[in-house]
Amino acid sequence: MELNELFKVQEIMENHIKKLSNIDEEIKGKENLFDLKFLALQVKTGEIANTTKCYKYYKVKKIISKEKLLIRYIDALKFLLSIGNDHNFNIINEEVIDKSKYEDNIIKLFSYIYDDITDLKKSAKKDDYFHALNTYVRLFTRYLNLAELIGLNFSEIYSYYMENIAIELE
Repeated sequence: MELNELFKVQEIMENHIKKLSNIDEEIKGKENLFDLKFLALQVKTGEIANTTKCYKYYKVKKIISKEKLLIRYIDALKFLLSIGNDHNFNIINEEVIDKSKYEDNIIKLFSYIYDDITDLKKSAKKDDYFHALNTYVRLFTRYLNLAELIGLNFSEIYSYYMENIAIELE
């Protein structure tokens, strides 16, 4: 698992976007960008749930395009990585990730992910680094767990992410 590379590439991508769009973080305000990234992570997580339709218990499940799931997942992952870079959580590695509990119920997993996003936001806002880092590791682990539950593996995610970034940087 090449987590360090993902964090680095995401930072390069964001710097490239800032340069192209002349985004002035001082004008936007650090507080607004902080809230924006957490909101975006929640929205993008919701888009994954909406794509899977796992919350619609009364409907017959349809086959979902793997590419569609990859696109939604990568969109959320970009914000998760960005938050990690912003708060110096980009030090995590696969050894930390592999030690966590696996959830096999997708509904519970989405609920836990939303709880973790809220908890992470609160602890990051309070500058409680160690609690925030632990929450981030748990959240990242749950995102990897989510990938497995929706039929994605890390090598697919990594390859698709790198291909997307290469296209966006051109």
